[in-house]
Amino acid sequence: HRRLLIDLAARHGPIFKGLMERKIVVCVVGHSLGRRLLKEHAASLSAVSIALESLFAHGFMRKMEGETHRRYRRALVQGLYGLDPKGCAARFEAIAARALSGHAAQSQAAHAAQALAAHAGPDRADATAPVWADTLAHIAASALITFFFGPQPDSAAHERLLAAYRRLGPHGVVWRITGREAEAYRALVAEVLALGPEAGGVLGQLRTQEHFDETLLGNLIYMVELGRYDLRGLMRWISRYAADHPAWLERIALERLALRPADGGATVAEAFVQETLRMDQSERLMREVRRDIVFDGWLIPRGSLVRVCLWEAHKDPQVFQQPFDFDPGRFLGGASQGDRFSPFGLDHHHCPLAAVSVQIAVAFLRALARDYALQARGADPAVRGPYHWEPSPRFEVSLTHRLTARG
Repeated sequence: HRRLLIDLAARHGPIFKGLMERKIVVCVVGHSLGRRLLKEHAASLSAVSIALESLFAHGFMRKMEGETHRRYRRALVQGLYGLDPKGCAARFEAIAARALSGHAAQSQAAHAAQALAAHAGPDRADATAPVWADTLAHIAASALITFFFGPQPDSAAHERLLAAYRRLGPHGVVWRITGREAEAYRALVAEVLALGPEAGGVLGQLRTQEHFDETLLGNLIYMVELGRYDLRGLMRWISRYAADHPAWLERIALERLALRPADGGATVAEAFVQETLRMDQSERLMREVRRDIVFDGWLIPRGSLVRVCLWEAHKDPQVFQQPFDFDPGRFLGGASQGDRFSPFGLDHHHCPLAAVSVQIAVAFLRALARDYALQARGADPAVRGPYHWEPSPRFEVSLTHRLTARG
């Protein structure tokens, strides 16, 4: 029941307690309320994320606190500033265009084989239709590897890194680090270090810093690991909405001829991505309570969990009119969403790669809109996946080149 927490907030108020896996969970529904809780009690809350201390000192940046967090986050941000945004955008779009071209070719071959089989009988060999999620996974991993480590697609180093990441998490992010993951991680470290001092991307920027160490390298590796699955999920939702709203895809295709809006607002492609994030993918922030706190009259005990409900906050009708309607137009026109919209976090752990994630998603969307018409099937209701609500597992996309589709 995807709207359960909205219903519970309407019944009990914006703060209420429940149980999840034998732990008390305090749900906070409302953007400003969640931000205030995180700010007022920052010292008593710790981020819930993957534990990587067994692989490298200090662990994942998402879980760091205090001066350690500030030092590593500052180093990462400085590395990001050294990269050319326009150059990155062009590379992302080229990666997406190539992967989509391969998917379209496979789709066409599968359709041709099916048509031939219909005339030649059931014994005729059939071509295998490409899996849309696999295509999106390749775009996400390839874009992130290029951005973080430098090797360009089709290079031997790029292919080795893709293979190394497949060994690290072949079916998704592994949250319990065992000997298998530790071995795969060490192999990845060896591949990254083998790139040498001339490596580009974020790695090339960070290697010039005196504070570059195993923790910073480990964080880069795992930012790609988590990011490739998050981006695949986001692009699945983008393609689902693109299939449902082809008129917006046409607007994005035409927008390529225009400059950025004079009012400084989002482009249509950016607005489409932001609305997808509002509707889906961005769901919650989880914090573990390290000491008893009292917030708005509620005792939140040590050892419990706090769930700041982002998906529900982004459906507030007082903030977003007709909140369950997909409408990228609400992000156009130079209107800043400010404190009303935070798909990448609310506090000092706000994702430093938010802009890059949106940039990759926009590049994918533009490559899709420019060249293809979508034919989707399996557009069933969303399902609860391992980490997020997702489009149905039956949701698949075949692509037809726009010139072909128009005859």
